[in-house]
Amino acid sequence: MTGVAPQARFILPSAAKLNLSLRVTGKRGNGYHDIMSLFLRLPSVETLWVSESGSDSVCARGAEIAGENIVTRALRLARSVRHVPFLDVEILKTVHPGSGLGAGSGNAAAILNWLAGDDELQSIAWRDAALKTGSDVPFLFSGVSMALVSGIGEVIEPLEPLEEISAWIVFPDWSVGTENAYAQLDEWYGEAYPLSETAARAEAGDLRRKLRDGEDVGLLPNDFAPGLIKKFPKYNELFALFERAGAFAWGITGSGAAAFALFHGHGKAASLSIRWPAWVRQARQILPVNTSREGASEAAR
Repeated sequence: MTGVAPQARFILPSAAKLNLSLRVTGKRGNGYHDIMSLFLRLPSVETLWVSESGSDSVCARGAEIAGENIVTRALRLARSVRHVPFLDVEILKTVHPGSGLGAGSGNAAAILNWLAGDDELQSIAWRDAALKTGSDVPFLFSGVSMALVSGIGEVIEPLEPLEEISAWIVFPDWSVGTENAYAQLDEWYGEAYPLSETAARAEAGDLRRKLRDGEDVGLLPNDFAPGLIKKFPKYNELFALFERAGAFAWGITGSGAAAFALFHGHGKAASLSIRWPAWVRQARQILPVNTSREGASEAAR
């Protein structure tokens, strides 16, 4: 992007992600955690409206954002790469904060991608800005559909996307803060995490093969899941619903709180058969998860 036309308003699609697996393999001296995770991109789950302004303004509609909006941080870091005019950014939020889908990171990645445009000469600088913005941002900034992500989120190994599958994403009436979740994880495991980097990589490869071959997987591996299920046993009720509806895999994304289920094809039968518990505040069906075409079926309480 070389400049923003006066009064022009740009509409940017904003992606999110599912963690099909999530293993924490270590903690660095600076407090950051190393992970090994299969990331699956969810295209166009939210929308940004952007126009030039006299000063930066970032407003989220549809959800309350505590503290500094990550898009504000992205704008600040973008200015370390190139000149960026003051912008008015309005975000139409459809994903509840604290859900583990990285929707806020998707907002930041959307604005960084738009600002970067075809600036290949500064590609390393833009990737660095993405990482400094947040650990989920590099994957969403990359545009890759599916990847094995490691390090603190900066190592992205693209994978061939799965054959068409659909997903139900369910938002319960509780949320989980990422920072507190990692602190809780350290307490649970005493920093002796279940799998080493090598073992977690092997597990992710085997899981990728099973998903590709259409095998029934059941509960997907996530180091946060045992503690979350103990704290919120209603997850088990959801997982039983997913299994009865014909899902071949299900789990909790990121550090929670959203749960999800994967179905072969478009999963239309599942959309007709699931009756959600009263504590489910939103259920969203994505059709299919690995292409730019996305269904828009929602039920909200």
